[in-house]
Amino acid sequence: MKVRDILKTKGPEVFTIGEEKTLTDAISILVNNKIGVLLVLNNEAKIMGILSERDIIKEAHNNPGDCWKSKVGDVMTKKVIVVEAEDEIDYVETVMTENRIRHLPVVHNKVLVGLISIGDIVKIQLSSTRYDNKYLMDYISGAVK
Repeated sequence: MKVRDILKTKGPEVFTIGEEKTLTDAISILVNNKIGVLLVLNNEAKIMGILSERDIIKEAHNNPGDCWKSKVGDVMTKKVIVVEAEDEIDYVETVMTENRIRHLPVVHNKVLVGLISIGDIVKIQLSSTRYDNKYLMDYISGAVK
């Protein structure tokens, strides 16, 4: 299974924010859309960073009085790991696990085409496992020949 298979089901929607916005702006987007991460883009739509709930918590801890006024560009994770739409899910799981991250932007020909989360991977694998189990049960019971 490939990343593109997840995007077919999930769709290409990605929530973004600019570097000059405040954490208050970012939190509003996260809460209103029930998401855990925002891609940070510049004016040319280039990925400059990624802002996660973890980044916000860290800033709240380091700057408790004024963290809500902090700029996204100062708080975001600047080293963004991306995956390709043609990458295998097993590879993506390894990248997420080794880097302790839950979200990865997906690019194709250096263009952003989506974002996947560990939840998306679990969901598609669970669906696949259920299908396999049903097939095996049907095979065992003689319903499939």
